[in-house]
Amino acid sequence: MEEVDKIIIDSLKQLECDFGAITTLKQFDADMVVKAVSYCLEAITPDVTFPKKLPPSMITRLKVASDIAEHIKDLGFRGDMGYQTILYCNEVEIRRVLMFLIERLPREESKTVAPIEQTGYVPRLVKYIEENLKESLNQLWVPSFFLKNGIRTCGDGEIVNSFGNCRPLETICLDIPDPSTENDELKQYWADTVSPVSKQCSVKQLIPSLLFNDSSFPTSTNLKNMSEYDQQNLVEKVESDIQLCKELNEASNNVSKNKAEIDQVIEEVQSLNVELNALRETLKTDGQHLAQVVAMKNEEQEILKRTMSKVKLKLKTNTLVTTNKEENKAGLKNLIQNAKDHLVKLANQWNEVQTPLLEELKTLQSTLTEAEKKLQEEKYKLNAIKTTHAKLIDDLKEKTVMEQNLLQKYHQMGSNSNRSAYTRRILEIIGNIRKQHNEIQKVLKDTRRIQKDINNLTGQVDRSFTLSDELIFRDAKSDEIARKAYKLLASLRDECSLILRAVTELGQTERESRNLYEQIETEKSKEISLKLERVTSDLAQIEKETHTLVNRTEN
Repeated sequence: MEEVDKIIIDSLKQLECDFGAITTLKQFDADMVVKAVSYCLEAITPDVTFPKKLPPSMITRLKVASDIAEHIKDLGFRGDMGYQTILYCNEVEIRRVLMFLIERLPREESKTVAPIEQTGYVPRLVKYIEENLKESLNQLWVPSFFLKNGIRTCGDGEIVNSFGNCRPLETICLDIPDPSTENDELKQYWADTVSPVSKQCSVKQLIPSLLFNDSSFPTSTNLKNMSEYDQQNLVEKVESDIQLCKELNEASNNVSKNKAEIDQVIEEVQSLNVELNALRETLKTDGQHLAQVVAMKNEEQEILKRTMSKVKLKLKTNTLVTTNKEENKAGLKNLIQNAKDHLVKLANQWNEVQTPLLEELKTLQSTLTEAEKKLQEEKYKLNAIKTTHAKLIDDLKEKTVMEQNLLQKYHQMGSNSNRSAYTRRILEIIGNIRKQHNEIQKVLKDTRRIQKDINNLTGQVDRSFTLSDELIFRDAKSDEIARKAYKLLASLRDECSLILRAVTELGQTERESRNLYEQIETEKSKEISLKLERVTSDLAQIEKETHTLVNRTEN
C-alpha cells in the first residue's frame, strides 16, 4: 500500500497540493484530508470552490464536512461516506476516497501547438519559392547544353537556358491606342476594329516590337538634320493629316445629324410599340368576352334540346291518353301484373341464391374473426418488437455517442510526465502481487499435501484397526487372552478416535482464533477508540459553544 500512497501523493502534488515530507496516508489528519479532497473536487468541478482548511467552530466543521461528503456522493461514490469519514479519518477509507477522486480527474490535453500559418501574398510567395528551391536542390542538375533546345522544365512552366538558338530581331509597327486622346470616335474605333496587341504580330515579334515602340519619342526628330526631301515629305504628311482631320470633323458632324434622326425614329418606334401593346390588351379582353359568349350560347342550346325532348314526350303521352282510354288502361294493368309476377320470380330466385351465400358468409365471418384474432395478436407482437427495436436503436445511438466521446477523450489525453515513474511503481506492485501469489500457491500446496497425508494416515489407521479386529476376534472365541486383547483394542480405537477428534477441534479453534485476531486487527486499524475520543472532545467543544451562545443570548 505504500506504493499506492506514493502514487496518490504524487497526483496531489500535480494539483499543487503539497504536504511536504509526508509519504503515507497514515500520517494524514483531518485538515490534510479536507485539503486533498478539496483540491480534487475543484479539479473535477472547476465551477465550485471548497475550503482548504477546517474552521475552528465545530458546527461549521460539521457543515463543511457534510457538504464535501455530499459532493463526493454526487460524483458516484458507492461506499460509506459521511462527515465522520472526513473528520474522523481512517487510512483505508481515505485511500478509497482519494483513489476514487483521482480516477475522475480530467486528463490534461496535449500541449503540442500547431505552427501558426502565415497569411498574405508575400509570405505565401516566399514559402512557394522555398519549396521550389528545396525540390530543385533534391533533383539532379543537368548542364544546359545537354538539354533539348536548352529548355529546362520548372514546375508547370519551362525555362530556356541555352543561347545557341537565338533568332534575328524582327519588329513590326504596332497600332497601340493612345490613352491621352479625348476623341470618342477614335476610342470607339480602337475598341471595335483594332485587334489586340498580342494578335497583331507573332509571339517572336511581340517583345521586340513593344520595346521598339516604347523607345520611340515623337519629339526627338531634329528638323535641322533632315534633308529637303524628308522635309517635303513631312510637309505633305502634315497636310494629309490636316485633311484627314477635316474629313473626320465632317464625318463627326454627319454622325451627330444621323444621331438626331435615329433618335426621332427610335421615339416613333417606341410610340408604335406602346400602341401595339394597347391593341394586344384590347384583343385579349375581346377574346375572353367572345369565349364567355360562346359558352353561354352552348349552355342555352343544351337547355333548349332538353326542353324539346320533354315536350315531345308529353305530346306522346297526351295522344295515348286521349285515344283508346279503356284499351290503354287494360294494357297498363297487364304490364303492372306482369311486372309484379316478374318481381316475385326474381325474389324467389334471389332467396335461392341468397341462402347458400349467407351460410358461406357466416362461415367466412367466423373464420375471419379467428384470423382477425390471430392478426391482432401478431400486430401486438409486431408493435412490441417495434418498440424493442426503437429502444435498441436509441441505446445504440447513445452508446455510439458515448463511444465517440470516449474516443475523443482518449485522443485528447496527453502523455503524463510521471508516466515512467507510475509504470515502474505499477510493475513493482505487480511483482509484489506475483510474490504473494506464489506464496499463496505454496501454502495451498502444503495444505493439500498435509490434507492428503492426513487422509492417508486416517485410512491406514482404519484399515489396521479393522484388520486387527478381525484377527483378534477369531482367536477371542477360544482364548481368554485374545478376549482381553480385543477389549483393549476396542478401548484403544475409542481413544484414538477421541484424539483425532480433539486434533480436528484444535485445528478449528486455531482457525477461528486466527480469524478473530484478523478481525481484531481490522478493528484496531479503524482506530475506533481514537474516533470515540475525538467525538467526545468535539461534543465537549459543541457544548462549550452552545453554552457561550446561551450566555450571549441571555446577556
